[in-house]
Amino acid sequence: MAAQRHRAARGRHHAHVESGVRPVTARLRADAGSILLAILVIASIATAVTLYAANRPSEGTGTAAQERAVAAATEGTVALLSYAPDTLDRDFAAAEQHLTGDFLDYYSQFTEQVVAPAAREKSVRTSATVVRAAVAELRQDQAVVLVFINQSTTSAEKPDPALAASSVRVTLDRVADTWRIAAFDPV
Repeated sequence: MAAQRHRAARGRHHAHVESGVRPVTARLRADAGSILLAILVIASIATAVTLYAANRPSEGTGTAAQERAVAAATEGTVALLSYAPDTLDRDFAAAEQHLTGDFLDYYSQFTEQVVAPAAREKSVRTSATVVRAAVAELRQDQAVVLVFINQSTTSAEKPDPALAASSVRVTLDRVADTWRIAAFDPV
């Protein structure tokens, strides 16, 4: 009889342990599923926020920055390509205010050694107008603007204006919060 009670007690104990194990295991599986779901939701939100922050227009690349880049390219292009024999020094100095880096050095040397002597000797006068300009590339510290130009040139030998239409790829660098021309390449 004692053996029967012992077997009955042991059977109840095993049944109790088995029935207790199953609910705990099921609860752990449910908790693990909830935790995994929460981790996936948090990871998805973090990814979405990161992608938004990386791809949203910033102050340096938004519409206002595009407008400033186009204005700088337009004003600089007109200054670079417009000069008169009686105001050469002032015209070149004004143009240099729109330039930076190696291009500034190149422009200064080229105008001094080539353009100024020819313009004075032949009384060359040029006037440029920008017909259209648009941003081709824009980054925080650099922009590329495509500029379409009409230019009129007269000289003592040819007083009738020679008209030319051209396009230029103007690369701008941001210097002290101002766009400056770093390269000027005919297209």
